[in-house]
Amino acid sequence: MNTKNYIAIDISKLTLQVCSCFFSGCFPYSDSGLKQLIQKVRTVDSPIVVYEATGGYERILAETLRQNSIAGRIVNPSRIRAFAKSDGLKAKTDPIDAALILRFAQQKQLEPTEPPSDTELNLKAMMNRRAQLVASITSEKNRLDKDPPCTHKSIRNVIRMLEKELAIFDRDINNLVSEDKQMSYRREIMSEVVGVGNITCLTILAYMPEITRLSRNELVAMAGLAPFNRDSGKYKGQRKIDGGRAKIRKCLYMAATTAAVHNKHIKSYVDALRSRGKPYKCAIVAAMRKLLIHLQSLLKINQFSLA
Repeated sequence: MNTKNYIAIDISKLTLQVCSCFFSGCFPYSDSGLKQLIQKVRTVDSPIVVYEATGGYERILAETLRQNSIAGRIVNPSRIRAFAKSDGLKAKTDPIDAALILRFAQQKQLEPTEPPSDTELNLKAMMNRRAQLVASITSEKNRLDKDPPCTHKSIRNVIRMLEKELAIFDRDINNLVSEDKQMSYRREIMSEVVGVGNITCLTILAYMPEITRLSRNELVAMAGLAPFNRDSGKYKGQRKIDGGRAKIRKCLYMAATTAAVHNKHIKSYVDALRSRGKPYKCAIVAAMRKLLIHLQSLLKINQFSLA
């Protein structure tokens, strides 16, 4: 029997389609609409608002819930669509999607997620913007190799401007973390591990703030580093990683490749795997897993330890 009071919301740019056992309807996605929604939600005893990640449109709703101390749970849209396919549901409208999110929450008995702090929200937003700046710089540099010489002056001007903005942004990000005692301490702990640089530390702080609250299996699965079996009968397929948080995985790959050369423990681990015939990338993924678990252990015991 379901004992959790779920309120499912399908988010679009202009509207919030709500479905629950207590009230349903469509609210405008505006200040007045959010105010009406919060008033309705407050009439429910211990509500849990469930909604999908929608490429950024969910941020205002998430912040509104946090400010009003209302429990929320964000769900990967791919899980909702897979749930719909399992029921043979092909139709897609906002009311149908809201009802689908509600059924998913009820069947999976979803738990609310701990709301992030203001510093965590700001750090994540700033790291997102930093990634955009880096991508823009890379795109402009690539154009130097492809575009005619008559455009190079403009391209170099843009690169200088973007690099200047990136330097300012890096300074602001470092200041933000330095002003937060816990984040600053965590960065200092992680940076003691050979191969783990400042960007890796900041990425973990921004995109995996719950690192110390997870089990090892949950941790590697969340990072997309858990190898999944592909067996059927006598067939034994190659195990592969899938899903997870790509930004964490990307920075860990760079950290692991550096650690495989300069960190004696990771190097010996990778060399042992390679000597047993493991491909280089498989060995590096295993090193990424080992590195992430080690970082979690250091943060959990809150003490410095050189890798």
